[in-house]
Amino acid sequence: MRRFTFLSALYVSLAALLALSISSARAAELTVAFAIAKPPFVYATQIGPAQADDKGGIELDIMKAALPPRGHSFQAVYSTYDALTALVLDGRADAAATVRPENPNLFYSNEFVSFHNVAVTRADGPAPTAVADLAGLSMVAWEGATKDLGPAFAEAAGKSPNYAEIGDQKAQVKAFLDGRFQALIIDGTIFRYWKKVLGGKAADFQFHSLFGGHTPFVVGFADETVRNDFNSGLKEIRQNGVYDVLFNHHIAD
Repeated sequence: MRRFTFLSALYVSLAALLALSISSARAAELTVAFAIAKPPFVYATQIGPAQADDKGGIELDIMKAALPPRGHSFQAVYSTYDALTALVLDGRADAAATVRPENPNLFYSNEFVSFHNVAVTRADGPAPTAVADLAGLSMVAWEGATKDLGPAFAEAAGKSPNYAEIGDQKAQVKAFLDGRFQALIIDGTIFRYWKKVLGGKAADFQFHSLFGGHTPFVVGFADETVRNDFNSGLKEIRQNGVYDVLFNHHIAD
């Protein structure tokens, strides 16, 4: 009987230690990779670990709100978009934020953020209702837009009296605000941010959804349990309104 009691106590102790170990592993600080230079989603411009003066961005604010309720914290590391998934697959990061769910070796979250490309014109300017209507307007877009937005847009750009592509999105928005172009092709959130920074007013512009719906992006995790924890936290902050507050903080006039 004494031997049985000792073994029972030993098993209980081992089970408790195992549970503690699992709990500690789940609550360990994560390394999350973000793509640089896409304000207001990510403000950082340098590759590497986040610095003390890091300004964060929409993506980091949402991550900070969704992870802690499930016992997780994280440190950000910055990279190019093309390298994000590799950082997780190589074990250098635990998660990659704002990626497309394309690699079967990762566990993907529900929608994290999304992008919605629109044509922006002035409130008293043209009001295109189809991509073909852009052909008669001077336009500015990001580098590679004619490839990203498909053949209909490429055709319209080819017929435009003045079509330009600018890699720097701040410069792209400024060229439009300065009156050099009749239409700006851009993600709506990114426009709202740079319009705010550069002193524009929302009432001065109209948005035209000519390129289909929004494009969702997710977070790719190395661990399925952590992914599930994140999904739970993400659902909670969407339902209680925190998600929208964090998002709009960066773009509201």
